[in-house]
Amino acid sequence: MPKIVNAEIQREDIRAAARRVFAQRGVGGTGLAHVAAAAGMGRSSLYHYYADKDSLVADLVREMLHQERDLFRSCLCGGGSAIGRLEALVRACATLFPEWAAFGRMIIELRLADAGMLRGYFRELRRDIRAVILEGQADASVASTLDAGVLASILIGAIDGLLLQYFVDPDALPSPEALAQDLVDTMRRMVAP
Repeated sequence: MPKIVNAEIQREDIRAAARRVFAQRGVGGTGLAHVAAAAGMGRSSLYHYYADKDSLVADLVREMLHQERDLFRSCLCGGGSAIGRLEALVRACATLFPEWAAFGRMIIELRLADAGMLRGYFRELRRDIRAVILEGQADASVASTLDAGVLASILIGAIDGLLLQYFVDPDALPSPEALAQDLVDTMRRMVAP
């Protein structure tokens, strides 16, 4: 009797194997044969789920952006004050730097793989952060003289810039917890009314 395979679970297993291999070898240095071996399957079986490396990479980018978007939304849409939600976002991101940095090479390459997808993603993040900043400006916890859209871009840039530095030279930065506190303190000074 043929083995019944749940296609979505199999795709998740393939993506997990691809993340491990891409993190070690880089996206450019990895072929589908490497991914298939890491997933414990033959290359022809992998083609049943992903026609080529580009489709696998695109799926990984979508998955990564979806997970990051969920993190941002859970922080920004949670309860509490606007400034408290911005702090929660900064802390959550900084705390995840060690995990994200472990896949730093892959993250950098995957983010460069589809600039169009990233453009929409960053627009969505800026929109969500801007909305929280505007709430803070309305309740006077954030300076009303600041451009909310620019401030949202600055926060995203700070998080992504620190993540890149953490990936390249983690010893140059304090622990993720201390970094989160420094980032929160800096953000508070930056937005203070």
